[in-house]
Amino acid sequence: MKEFLLGWGSTAVALGVITLVFVIAMVHLGRELRHVKTLTDYLGYDLAGHGDAGGERPPASLRTDEIRDQVNAARDADPVAALKQVRTWQMRAQRLEPALAFWVDLLRQLGLLGTVMGLAFSLLIEKSDVTRLLGPLGLAVWTTVFGLGYSIWLSAQFSMKMAAWADACEKNIEAWEARRRPAPPQAQEPR
Repeated sequence: MKEFLLGWGSTAVALGVITLVFVIAMVHLGRELRHVKTLTDYLGYDLAGHGDAGGERPPASLRTDEIRDQVNAARDADPVAALKQVRTWQMRAQRLEPALAFWVDLLRQLGLLGTVMGLAFSLLIEKSDVTRLLGPLGLAVWTTVFGLGYSIWLSAQFSMKMAAWADACEKNIEAWEARRRPAPPQAQEPR
């Protein structure tokens, strides 16, 4: 066990864990971004008045069908149920950027944890055996590189897209909700 911890085995496991977290983050963020894009596009399509009249339909997919069903249900529902659906859409769009921040921060922290662990493992090595320091110091260096590299990659891949699509989604939700609500009755002025 000591050879595993002080050798390159712990480095390989730590890099594997950081890479696995990165892959999970990419899948999660990609899925959430695709959902918000589809919602934004469908609400824009519906706002343009094409929902009932044909026109250029959004590409068919299960996600589009799910959103179409949600839009139709919200349009036909009582005001409380419709408001609940609208708030659900808003919350999902608003969670995009915090989700990215979570994954980026987690990857950086995993890299830092590997750095601290590598330095701690290097303290377990006898001072006369300098060549054995390479394993724990490799853990310290490579986990930092992978954690920071993956966090930068996630930021570069999603940061601007998520901000833009979240804003666009919010605007379309607000416009769709304003159109869905009946106009308040106008007060008549006394004659």
